[in-house]
Amino acid sequence: MYFGSKLKVSIAKSLFGLVEKPSPFVYVGENRVNEVGNILRSASSKKTLVITDKIILELGLLNSMLDEIKSNGIEVVIFDDVTPDPTYDVVNNALASCSGCDCVIAVGGGSVIDTAKVVASAYANNVGPQALKGFFKVKKQPLKFICVPTTAGTGSETTIAAVISNPDDHSKTLVVDPKLVPDFAILDPALTVGLPKAITVATCMDALTHALESYLSTYATDKTDRLNEMAIKMIFDNLAIVYENPTDIKARENLLVASFYAGVAFSRTFVGYVHAFSHNIGGKFGVPHGLANSVLLPHIMEYYKDTCELKFSRLYDLVELDCACVSDSEKAEKFIQQLYKMNKDMGVPDNLDKFEKSSIDEIISLSFKEAHGTYPVPKYMSSDDARVILTKVAV
Repeated sequence: MYFGSKLKVSIAKSLFGLVEKPSPFVYVGENRVNEVGNILRSASSKKTLVITDKIILELGLLNSMLDEIKSNGIEVVIFDDVTPDPTYDVVNNALASCSGCDCVIAVGGGSVIDTAKVVASAYANNVGPQALKGFFKVKKQPLKFICVPTTAGTGSETTIAAVISNPDDHSKTLVVDPKLVPDFAILDPALTVGLPKAITVATCMDALTHALESYLSTYATDKTDRLNEMAIKMIFDNLAIVYENPTDIKARENLLVASFYAGVAFSRTFVGYVHAFSHNIGGKFGVPHGLANSVLLPHIMEYYKDTCELKFSRLYDLVELDCACVSDSEKAEKFIQQLYKMNKDMGVPDNLDKFEKSSIDEIISLSFKEAHGTYPVPKYMSSDDARVILTKVAV
């Protein structure tokens, strides 16, 4: 099995390298969300669909942006019924609101952004959302697309994929196409200030997971290594600051940029076992993706330790841990232990209280089906390896 998986990944590497992976034009800074009106005017937009969720709308986070859009004479339609782990039913409902629109704006976390990606693509291609499942199904360029993330975690504003759940069994499906990348991304830290601490932590640990899995990927390059090292350093330097002082705008801006860097990187390298397990645990038990990643991350990194010792040692030096380690092995171990400590210090639980031990074998089967032959992991797991890890986080 592992030989076949390695062969598939090896073949895919050369083909994936030929795929163009665009990046959006990026605005960074406090209150930059108000640039949306100017962007739409420059694009000669007449009617735009804003996709968000009810909490963001009720908090008034969109008020200034909506005023700017309307002051430019542009009609606005709002869809605010996006739910966590959106299904194709949600996407179809959002698509029904898109009639006559020439632009889609996503304001929210990964669920909102993924919904908007598929809506912009399905509308422009005059197909149902499920027709886009899989790889490279988006034939025509999507509607003009502006992305405003309100969490520093998913990196969805720069990725070529969207994750949508099947409404029947809530299994996760992928829509993957370079055309999904937004035209514009606005990283406005003011929109993240009101996030509860638990969500701030979970989303930032999601970004850290992207960066670490990308860094250890066998598809990693010098360019992605630089992006991931910057992302990891910025998360280590700023997450604790924001945890203690949620209104620190500069630290929140740094976390948004870190998430963006990690998103650019993992779009070019893919992810690994943390995401494979998280996707399937989340799909079956409704565990939030960032939380699942947070809990699983140290365990999977510990599994990789012997294979990735030099890279972990490099990260130990990069984040300047206050430990007197000399050998690469010691440094690697201390870096991984720091991941456990970060979780403990910021209130991340040791286990996933909805994930039942009786389902471990099912999750292993589903996760290996997702990962093997798809994700360029640095070291392959056996079922026994996975069972040891998942037993530690299940209840």
